[in-house]
Amino acid sequence: MVVLNRRAVTFLEIVIAVAILAIAMIPLFGLMSRQTVETDKNASEAFAINKASEVLNAILDSVPFAALRQGNPGYIRVDDLGATPRFAKYSDTWAKKIVSMLFNSQKDASGWPCRGVISDSRGIHYLIHLRVEDVISEKKPARPERLAIGSAFPAGKPKDFAESAEMSFAFLRNPAIISDGSWVPDYAEDPADTSKSFSELDLSSGKGVAEPPVNVYLDQGKETLAPDAPGFIDPVAERYTSKMVSDKVAYQASEQFSWCSMKKMIVQVQWNLDQRYFKTPEEKGGRLQRIHLMTIKGDID
Repeated sequence: MVVLNRRAVTFLEIVIAVAILAIAMIPLFGLMSRQTVETDKNASEAFAINKASEVLNAILDSVPFAALRQGNPGYIRVDDLGATPRFAKYSDTWAKKIVSMLFNSQKDASGWPCRGVISDSRGIHYLIHLRVEDVISEKKPARPERLAIGSAFPAGKPKDFAESAEMSFAFLRNPAIISDGSWVPDYAEDPADTSKSFSELDLSSGKGVAEPPVNVYLDQGKETLAPDAPGFIDPVAERYTSKMVSDKVAYQASEQFSWCSMKKMIVQVQWNLDQRYFKTPEEKGGRLQRIHLMTIKGDID
């Protein structure tokens, strides 16, 4: 007779096996938890960056320079622009629509504040705050500064204006010789006519584009012009300040701030990844997150 020696799994063995399995799963659960946190963080950052870009692009493209006012936060205001015909279409109704879309804020005594709270599809709230700084000019020179950049350029370094704290715009004046219609030669229609140039390849006794290539950029006749006249060699640069390249802004302001040709804009998007503060992005505790974008808006109205 054969006796089978069978041994059942005891309860203790089951408990030990489950414990070993649980210990082995702990790192996996931790990894899955970290991946979930990173996914939430990346999704929130993408939403915040897209929203910040949307705000700056909308302000740059759709909001008139005169309607955007300095402040922290900045304001959009149009009720004092009615007397200016080119701003007639920018009514308070227009301002309410664009501010509602960008900031979801309400009008106050200063205008429509560029600050508000929005939420994403997961219910996380974001605080949008746009800071606006006027780039102003402190003084207005009697005339543009002028400076001959020297004949070393382009092979060498040109002369430059002295450093200034003012926001300025410098450029080279157009060469006078190109502005003169006599610079373009009168070509001969008949190949047998030797009194006129037939093409650019023909030399024409030192006139027009029929000059040898090395002479095209010489200051022909510059010695007869005024000392500050533009030319090819040693051309004259001019520099303007903000007050010289723009008109006063269309709204009421102090003499200092009324001369403004650029505005610096910094948008901040803030949110909190702590579940307790999903709907209170102003909360300083928890897992506070912020991003910033900056740009410049010029007065091209």
